[in-house]
Amino acid sequence: MSADAGILVHPEVFARLSDTAPVEVVGSAVRVCALSNGFEPQRCTRFQVFVEEVIREARLREAATAGPGEVSVEVTFDGASLEVRLVDHRLPLDAEQSRHLLSRRLLALGFADHLHIGFDGATGNVATCRLTMVPTHPDDMIHSEMLDPAMREPGIREPEASDAPSAAEGEIDIRLMTPADADAVIRCVFRCYGYTYPNPSMYQATAIRRQLESGAMISVVAVAPSGDVVGHVACTFDRPGDVIPEAGKMIVDPRYRGHHLAERLSLRRNEVAAERDIPGMWAECVTNHPASQRLAIERGAAEVGLLIGVCPPNIAMIGMPNQESVRHSLLAVFTPTGTIPPATLSVPGYAAEHVTNLAGRLGIQREIRTESVEPTEPRSRISSSASALAGTVEIRVQEIGRDITEKVADAIDEHAASAPHAVHLHLPANNVAAAWAAAELERLEFAWCAWTPALLPTGDSILVQRVNDHPLDRETIVCARSEGEEVRDFVTAQWIRVRRGRGRA
Repeated sequence: MSADAGILVHPEVFARLSDTAPVEVVGSAVRVCALSNGFEPQRCTRFQVFVEEVIREARLREAATAGPGEVSVEVTFDGASLEVRLVDHRLPLDAEQSRHLLSRRLLALGFADHLHIGFDGATGNVATCRLTMVPTHPDDMIHSEMLDPAMREPGIREPEASDAPSAAEGEIDIRLMTPADADAVIRCVFRCYGYTYPNPSMYQATAIRRQLESGAMISVVAVAPSGDVVGHVACTFDRPGDVIPEAGKMIVDPRYRGHHLAERLSLRRNEVAAERDIPGMWAECVTNHPASQRLAIERGAAEVGLLIGVCPPNIAMIGMPNQESVRHSLLAVFTPTGTIPPATLSVPGYAAEHVTNLAGRLGIQREIRTESVEPTEPRSRISSSASALAGTVEIRVQEIGRDITEKVADAIDEHAASAPHAVHLHLPANNVAAAWAAAELERLEFAWCAWTPALLPTGDSILVQRVNDHPLDRETIVCARSEGEEVRDFVTAQWIRVRRGRGRA
């Protein structure tokens, strides 16, 4: 990937805290950073308490050497979230010690939105605390990206808006967004969604400019002859080091719907991704309505997985059919935008034909091996993160060892206080032991979820999911085409098979 792609965020605070310095020094600095970047005072104070507690817990661990037990602190803001990265070189905690820590209970109570913990070899113990801009009203709703009336289902009403100034399609300029466009984009958000857009950072000019400058967000805008921004779309990187961004933030001024702006914006975004050597983009489409899936498919996407029950039941979509008291599922799609080199993958036998078909649809060359190869390494290396907002835990496996089930079980147990609705685990598909690991993890009720090309630093990801005991919308998962139905049926069949095998279905 080219050097100008990905996230480049400069620290707002960097410090080395000695083992005798008061933790409040860092906590106060974190709170000031959060306040200055637009977070609510009460959330800033709670986040300060959380960060201070994580530092205290690091200090309580046994020292690995006789040297100083300092903790390095780095605070960054990418326009959407404030992140505090803490690194120490004391002995790692085991799962039994971790599950009783106060910080885990504070996370469950909402003092932070995200906690990532892991041991990173010579780098040390790494804890990443994150505070994310979120809707301030509990009834805020997710909206679909059904922007062209031709894509709407019968009976779905357009938001009322005044007539657009007359402008031919060719007079609307589709171009890369600049920081100077931030205020105009915010006006477009208001015209389209009022105060209900689910990503609050899109209402703050400073946050938008920071995301653009850091590279966390690459945006394309549609500009009318009047100078108004009448459309926006972006690809967004989740974390530094990622090469595959998320495709989203599609916004079209209601006055200009029917001008094919969604198509033109998406086409230009894909061109920009190709120009920057971004090999592809991923997205998650709702399954209670097929329109957003159709939009992605028309722009070259293919269905690659299904995240069962990942959306909380209190999330609704304006103008969409919603089923109360169930957790909705999302259809994972992938859009190639550049060259994805050939690779050999280790895949469970039951998924070999499935992945071969998906790779064929995307035009990606993959050799599939299904042998169960036990790893030579005794110990696995993983990192885990918990999102209080989504109610999920994500685990990434960097190295597959023979202790994979014990290591993952410990990670799940460590986050038990947050009572996650679902756990998602990424296996490095290029590792020869991936098929073996997927089979072993079925003992923990992990079932096939998705395959995503080039998502991990090592290459492709096999995503497996563990869905806890919550009502699901399995019977109402709607797909835009038969290929999506094939993915849906395959994933749900594997989920049912694994749960039956554990006596839970």
